[in-house]
Amino acid sequence: MKIPIAVVALLAGVASAAAQAPPPRAQDCLRIANIYDYTPVPGNRALIVTDRARHKFKLTFMGRCTGLQYHVGLAFKSYGTGGLSCLSRGDKVITHDVAGPPECLISSVVPYTPEMEKADAEAAAKAKAARP
Repeated sequence: MKIPIAVVALLAGVASAAAQAPPPRAQDCLRIANIYDYTPVPGNRALIVTDRARHKFKLTFMGRCTGLQYHVGLAFKSYGTGGLSCLSRGDKVITHDVAGPPECLISSVVPYTPEMEKADAEAAAKAKAARP
């Protein structure tokens, strides 16, 4: 059986792209077993999580996640393999807030860069200055 040249070229391109893609770095992955601390973002739609290596990640939620500002303790639920799996879209943050939903669905998990931190600090300062 003869394989068309276009298919061979496509497969070769996919293989070379896969070979050139860098492996995920440890600081790009938030593992449940490595969570050290968290800080809620005002508005209850995001959470800044720090791992044991002091890398920060921003978790955003698909909706509001109430009770985060009380720092009462959270649990993280991943559908991967144990504590070694990376938190990702569709995983959950479980709160102990009796007034709100007990689970918050994660929309995204991204490394929290210094630029993001600066922008969040500026936005918080503007919001604070706008209050009467």
